[in-house]
Amino acid sequence: MKFLYFISFTIILATVFIINNRLAQGVVSGKYFWFYGSMGLICVASLVYSLLNKQTFRFSLFDGFVLLFVGSVFLSTLVFNDVMSNTTKLVILALLLVLYFCLRIVLDGNRQLISFLCVFIILTGLVEAVWGLLQLYGFLPSQHVLFRLTGSFFNPGPYSGYLAVVFPLALYGIMPMRPDKNSKGACPLVWGLRIKSATSAMTVVAILLVLPAGMSRAAWLAAIAGSVVVLVGRWGGVFTFSGLLRRFTSRNDEEGDSPRKDAEMRNFRNNAVVKIVAVMLGVCLIVASSVGLYFLKKDSAEGRMLMWKVSLTAMAQYPLGVGLGHFPHAYGEAQAAYFASGKASEAEAYVAGNPEYGFNEYLQIAVESGIASLMLFVGMLVCAFRGLIQSKEWGVMGALTAMLVFACFSYPFSVLPFLIVFVFLLACPQITRIDANRKTFWRLPVTPAMMFRGIGVICMIVTVCCLWKVYPSYDAHRQWKSSQMYYQAGMYREAAIKYEPLFPHLNDRILFLFEYGRSLSQSEQPEKSNEILQHATRISCDPMLYNIMGKNFQAMQQYDLAEQHLRKAALIVPNRVYPYYLLMKLFAETGDMEQARENAEIVLTKEPKVQSTAINEMREEAEAIKNRRGETLSPN
Repeated sequence: MKFLYFISFTIILATVFIINNRLAQGVVSGKYFWFYGSMGLICVASLVYSLLNKQTFRFSLFDGFVLLFVGSVFLSTLVFNDVMSNTTKLVILALLLVLYFCLRIVLDGNRQLISFLCVFIILTGLVEAVWGLLQLYGFLPSQHVLFRLTGSFFNPGPYSGYLAVVFPLALYGIMPMRPDKNSKGACPLVWGLRIKSATSAMTVVAILLVLPAGMSRAAWLAAIAGSVVVLVGRWGGVFTFSGLLRRFTSRNDEEGDSPRKDAEMRNFRNNAVVKIVAVMLGVCLIVASSVGLYFLKKDSAEGRMLMWKVSLTAMAQYPLGVGLGHFPHAYGEAQAAYFASGKASEAEAYVAGNPEYGFNEYLQIAVESGIASLMLFVGMLVCAFRGLIQSKEWGVMGALTAMLVFACFSYPFSVLPFLIVFVFLLACPQITRIDANRKTFWRLPVTPAMMFRGIGVICMIVTVCCLWKVYPSYDAHRQWKSSQMYYQAGMYREAAIKYEPLFPHLNDRILFLFEYGRSLSQSEQPEKSNEILQHATRISCDPMLYNIMGKNFQAMQQYDLAEQHLRKAALIVPNRVYPYYLLMKLFAETGDMEQARENAEIVLTKEPKVQSTAINEMREEAEAIKNRRGETLSPN
């Protein structure tokens, strides 16, 4: 029976490998639908387990933080925004909550099964590392045309981050285990230990071979931080001064003296000096490495700092949050206001972009769900680390540390495989707590046994509701994939007709909204196109959305609105040439040649981040506009 439960959880951990090329954006959407189906299987297994076993369930402080955090995210979304453009993310959040409680139900106190699942996570890292090596040497294709190394992810960033999270867990797996004196029969079998050690050793070697090629500084830092936690936890006396301080105090308290004690004291002091020097060298190495990593990709680092600066502005502007999934819109508004204020430097204007993520999950949580949600999230992490320290799960603690460090510079909580592993890492300290008679966080008018069964029933109900909600979107993704050939072939009218019935199910997919809105614009339906694109701006800050809306208003001869949207596009990402080109065309059409020549000058002098033939063509037209006197252009 335990084997069946183990299989159900390994199926959901295998989500990281899933790619479904029959669906649009199959690298991402394939993982989503595999996750949905796996959650149905896990809920059935958990419900059966809760009905067949006479176990108890007690709410802990950590459970309270989890419920309050998820509740605050839902509340900020429902109160301050609509759910039309948040369906997928809200469903994912609800199912992750269900996954957490399913782990609590099935794995509570079963450390052997937890150890097997840790081995499987390590195995996923080994498979991903080998996958990446095969891509590097050209034996397998990557999942992105611009990158050679992606594994089963859509770009090297999340791929490298996933390997960095697995690395500390694998590092701990190759260390010799100490007997657990607090629990009888909790140590895995000898053959299990050998499999774990062998798998961990191969994973460590494979990750060390492929991780540098990913060129992800955030992943490198995350792997180092997680490894340090593992080493300190496993051999804490070697790396910390607490044991030395206790030993020094005990030596001074002892009465009498002897040559042996003097020799031991000299050795103690020599060891202390060596460790102090080692720590100082380690600090110098960290500082030097940080400087080196900054200059490795200077523009990228400065771009991240601009993102954090603008995100802090958005957080101060919306302390209660803007709703789950609406970070890009809030960020775009804040960045446009920042550049409009004139306080930005030329360097900031050059590195500015239109990010879909905040590249700092803590700031993104605060912007989307409010400062209170961020505080609940931090409280949840504090409880998790407290439980990991008590249960001495140093490998899990290292992996969790790596993920949290990676979250400071990237977007792991926006990538489904990370979220699944994150929930497992958070659930581990609650399952392996030493104090079996832990107190409940609050008392309820039901027995713990009734609560155990009730949680299983509630999880099943929530999962059924979520799957019923997302079931139609599978067919919509499949139809979107088959309809994209019309869009890619330039048959925009046919594409718009195919996309129209898919909108209710794909209205939170930004790429679909862009393709649908642009198809409507190209097929001379500007008003309807603007409705779709306006909806898209609520979940994106892509200036191309405003560019197309500006062109639509221009086609409808609403020139003031056209200018407003084109200037908005120019403010969001000032280093783009295209918005100024469209403004030049707009003013030339309306006869305002002074403004047209002013924008033509910008097109001619602004240095783009990427040179292309399109830039050269726009500059040729700008040169012609600059030399005209009084004429107007045709509408197109």
